[in-house]
Amino acid sequence: MRVTLEQSGGFAGLMITKAINAQELSPSETQELEQLVKDSNFFQLTSISEASPQPDRFGYTLSVEMNGLTHSIELSETNMPEKARSLIEWVQAH
Repeated sequence: MRVTLEQSGGFAGLMITKAINAQELSPSETQELEQLVKDSNFFQLTSISEASPQPDRFGYTLSVEMNGLTHSIELSETNMPEKARSLIEWVQAH
């Protein structure tokens, strides 16, 4: 499994990319990550466009490759589902 998170925007407009390869994680971290992907129903989520873009807010592109499937979504900090937020926060912390 591979997870890639791109964060853009904010006050400075920086682009930050974080990539996680499950082969580099401990077994418990891999299990935790897999559970977050499953709990979020990630492969059923669709991108959510911002109805009225707000300056200095963060935007995210989250991509997951797992069991031969690849899926990407785009979200902003103001419109992401809570379960997607949990997955994004985990990726940011690792």
